[in-house]
Amino acid sequence: MSLVISEQRVIARRVRGLLMANHLTQRELAESIGMSEQAMSNKLRGLKNFTLRDVSRIADYFDVSTDFVLGREPLEVK
Repeated sequence: MSLVISEQRVIARRVRGLLMANHLTQRELAESIGMSEQAMSNKLRGLKNFTLRDVSRIADYFDVSTDFVLGREPLEVK
């Protein structure tokens, strides 16, 4: 199942924000969640779509909810 384009943009924006906040590179995140650096780059630039599995793995990696990654809730400090 694919997410719509506007959701893809929100996810990319959230992931970029998480990368900056945690001082990580695309490469580090990609390797940590089992994705190639090129695939991560393509997804962040909107050339490929994030899958629900990607969203789940990203949320787990950063210890945030999938709703946050999807742009459905603000980040709350734990």
